[in-house]
Amino acid sequence: MNNIKLTRLCTLVGYFGLLVFIPAWHLLVVPLKPEYMSVTLLVQVGPLMFPLKGILHGRVYTHAWAMYLALFYFILGVWYAGDESTRTFGVIFSLLSIMFFIGSMLYTRFQGMAENAAAAERTDTEN
Repeated sequence: MNNIKLTRLCTLVGYFGLLVFIPAWHLLVVPLKPEYMSVTLLVQVGPLMFPLKGILHGRVYTHAWAMYLALFYFILGVWYAGDESTRTFGVIFSLLSIMFFIGSMLYTRFQGMAENAAAAERTDTEN
Protein backbone atom coordinates (compact mmCIF):
# COMPACT_ATOMS: atom_id res chain seq x y z
CA MET A 1 0.00 0.00 0.00
CA ASN A 2 1.47 3.34 -0.98
CA ASN A 3 1.71 6.41 1.26
CA ILE A 4 -1.26 8.20 -0.29
CA LYS A 5 -3.67 5.32 0.24
CA LEU A 6 -2.38 4.65 3.75
CA THR A 7 -2.75 8.26 4.88
CA ARG A 8 -6.16 8.52 3.24
CA LEU A 9 -7.24 5.41 5.14
CA CYS A 10 -5.91 6.93 8.38
CA THR A 11 -7.88 10.11 7.71
CA LEU A 12 -11.08 8.23 6.95
CA VAL A 13 -10.77 5.99 10.03
CA GLY A 14 -10.18 9.01 12.29
CA TYR A 15 -12.92 11.08 10.68
CA PHE A 16 -15.62 8.41 10.60
CA GLY A 17 -14.47 7.16 14.00
CA LEU A 18 -15.32 10.57 15.43
CA LEU A 19 -18.52 10.74 13.43
CA VAL A 20 -19.75 7.44 14.87
CA PHE A 21 -18.11 7.50 18.31
CA ILE A 22 -19.43 10.85 19.53
CA PRO A 23 -23.15 10.13 19.05
CA ALA A 24 -22.73 6.52 20.14
CA TRP A 25 -21.15 7.61 23.40
CA HIS A 26 -23.73 10.28 24.15
CA LEU A 27 -26.71 8.17 23.09
CA LEU A 28 -25.76 4.66 24.24
CA VAL A 29 -22.83 4.52 26.66
CA VAL A 30 -23.45 7.52 28.91
CA PRO A 31 -26.74 9.11 27.83
CA LEU A 32 -27.06 12.81 28.43
CA LYS A 33 -30.13 14.46 29.87
CA PRO A 34 -32.70 14.86 27.07
CA GLU A 35 -32.60 18.65 27.26
CA TYR A 36 -28.82 18.68 26.55
CA MET A 37 -28.74 15.93 23.93
CA SER A 38 -29.57 17.88 20.77
CA VAL A 39 -27.33 20.85 21.57
CA THR A 40 -24.39 18.65 22.53
CA LEU A 41 -24.68 16.53 19.41
CA LEU A 42 -25.14 19.59 17.20
CA VAL A 43 -22.05 21.28 18.60
CA GLN A 44 -19.90 18.16 18.59
CA VAL A 45 -21.01 16.39 15.39
CA GLY A 46 -22.18 19.37 13.34
CA PRO A 47 -18.73 20.72 12.39
CA LEU A 48 -17.76 17.27 11.08
CA MET A 49 -20.36 17.65 8.33
CA PHE A 50 -18.54 20.55 6.63
CA PRO A 51 -15.58 18.56 5.18
CA LEU A 52 -17.57 15.38 4.45
CA LYS A 53 -17.87 15.74 0.67
CA GLY A 54 -14.28 16.87 0.16
CA ILE A 55 -12.85 14.13 2.34
CA LEU A 56 -14.90 11.47 0.56
CA HIS A 57 -13.65 12.75 -2.81
CA GLY A 58 -10.03 12.99 -1.60
CA ARG A 59 -9.63 16.71 -2.20
CA VAL A 60 -6.30 18.05 -0.96
CA TYR A 61 -7.65 21.48 -0.05
CA THR A 62 -10.38 19.98 2.13
CA HIS A 63 -7.88 17.75 3.90
CA ALA A 64 -5.65 20.77 4.50
CA TRP A 65 -8.28 22.86 6.27
CA ALA A 66 -9.82 19.83 8.00
CA MET A 67 -6.60 19.60 10.03
CA TYR A 68 -7.78 22.67 11.93
CA LEU A 69 -11.04 20.92 12.66
CA ALA A 70 -9.12 17.91 13.94
CA LEU A 71 -7.24 20.18 16.35
CA PHE A 72 -10.56 21.45 17.70
CA TYR A 73 -11.62 17.86 18.39
CA PHE A 74 -8.27 17.10 20.00
CA ILE A 75 -8.72 20.01 22.39
CA LEU A 76 -12.24 18.81 23.16
CA GLY A 77 -10.91 15.29 23.80
CA VAL A 78 -8.22 16.55 26.18
CA TRP A 79 -10.86 18.58 27.98
CA TYR A 80 -13.02 15.48 28.45
CA ALA A 81 -9.99 13.41 29.49
CA GLY A 82 -9.28 15.87 32.29
CA ASP A 83 -12.40 14.79 34.18
CA GLU A 84 -12.31 11.37 35.80
CA SER A 85 -15.91 10.56 34.90
CA THR A 86 -15.29 11.11 31.16
CA ARG A 87 -11.64 10.05 30.93
CA THR A 88 -12.26 7.03 28.68
CA PHE A 89 -14.39 9.10 26.32
CA GLY A 90 -11.74 11.83 26.23
CA VAL A 91 -8.85 9.48 25.52
CA ILE A 92 -10.65 7.71 22.65
CA PHE A 93 -11.87 11.08 21.37
CA SER A 94 -8.29 12.41 21.41
CA LEU A 95 -6.83 9.35 19.71
CA LEU A 96 -9.38 9.51 16.89
CA SER A 97 -8.74 13.22 16.41
CA ILE A 98 -4.97 12.63 16.33
CA MET A 99 -5.51 9.94 13.69
CA PHE A 100 -7.69 12.35 11.72
CA PHE A 101 -5.09 15.13 12.01
CA ILE A 102 -2.04 13.06 11.10
CA GLY A 103 -3.83 11.33 8.24
CA SER A 104 -5.03 14.66 6.83
CA MET A 105 -1.63 16.27 7.19
CA LEU A 106 0.29 13.46 5.52
CA TYR A 107 -2.35 12.95 2.82
CA THR A 108 -2.11 16.64 1.97
CA ARG A 109 1.65 16.38 1.75
CA PHE A 110 1.89 13.18 -0.30
CA GLN A 111 -1.04 13.91 -2.63
CA GLY A 112 0.18 17.48 -3.16
CA MET A 113 3.64 16.20 -4.08
CA ALA A 114 2.12 13.66 -6.48
CA GLU A 115 -0.04 16.33 -8.13
CA ASN A 116 2.96 18.67 -8.48
CA ALA A 117 5.05 15.89 -10.01
CA ALA A 118 2.26 15.07 -12.47
CA ALA A 119 1.92 18.74 -13.42
CA ALA A 120 5.68 19.05 -13.92
CA GLU A 121 5.68 15.93 -16.08
CA ARG A 122 2.86 17.32 -18.23
CA THR A 123 4.76 20.58 -18.62
CA ASP A 124 7.93 18.72 -19.65
CA THR A 125 6.11 16.68 -22.28
CA GLU A 126 4.45 19.78 -23.75
CA ASN A 127 7.81 21.55 -24.25
